[in-house]
Amino acid sequence: MTSVSVVIPAYNAQAQIGETLKALRAQAGIGDFEIVVADNASTDATAQIALDYGAKVVHESTRGPAAARNCGLRAASGEIVAHLDADTVPSRRWLCELVKAFEDPAAVIAAGRTICYPPKTAAERYVQQIGLYDAALAVKRTPFPFAPSLNLAVRRRAAFTAGGWNEKLITGEDVDFSHRIAKTFGTTVQYCERAVLYHHARADDKALVRQARSYGAGVADLYSMYPDEIEWNARKAFHLAGVIATRAFYPAAAKIGRRLRLIDDARGEFMRYHWLWTRNFWLGFARRRYAGGGHG
Repeated sequence: MTSVSVVIPAYNAQAQIGETLKALRAQAGIGDFEIVVADNASTDATAQIALDYGAKVVHESTRGPAAARNCGLRAASGEIVAHLDADTVPSRRWLCELVKAFEDPAAVIAAGRTICYPPKTAAERYVQQIGLYDAALAVKRTPFPFAPSLNLAVRRRAAFTAGGWNEKLITGEDVDFSHRIAKTFGTTVQYCERAVLYHHARADDKALVRQARSYGAGVADLYSMYPDEIEWNARKAFHLAGVIATRAFYPAAAKIGRRLRLIDDARGEFMRYHWLWTRNFWLGFARRRYAGGGHG
């Protein structure tokens, strides 16, 4: 029988990780499995809560989710290593359904389905509308299909062979990891629709802005790392300028459209947040690419 480990990178996650671990302890359809919490230099009770739930706790002082995942990967003993984040809640058969992908000997990496909790704020509604965590889209993305890091599984030996997680990356590390797996093994990401995980999206504007900027920086890093595969050129820059110029008018257009009753409140809200996300995503991209440089 294939052995399985679950790795959870965690930083100051005392408010959420108990719910995550409780749901893992209630998994059905699968035998014994190991839970490894990679405590990423937390200053709260994250590690103690993990120990209370019977998890193996390892400590990683280098900050960042990639470093924590590598730490967990090294400590894991399972042939299959599943990853989820400390602010997620797996459904009762999440792990069982995710591991099923590896019944195929050719399968190397798999992505589960992540569902955001019903949105309560405008920021949460926007994230849900654009499918930010939709793995069904991510595994078909061009040019780099990928398994989102908050809900994936990989063969442990394959992860090491491909070089593990790139600790220089704060975002986009799952795209890079999936791409190196695909190049090393000539494989594709398996999508497991029934491996359902629940996740809270960013709830307020400030958090959404930070997320957009960090994602933009991550994309800039990928352009720097893979210039032969994804070239940033004048054509792309010109197209982007057009997109930004068009969306810059969205907030004003939404306001006028709602006043004239040409669009409803939901459409107006989406337009405003689409501009908020677009502006900050590409600001993060530009700062990394032209000011801070990319990661190699």
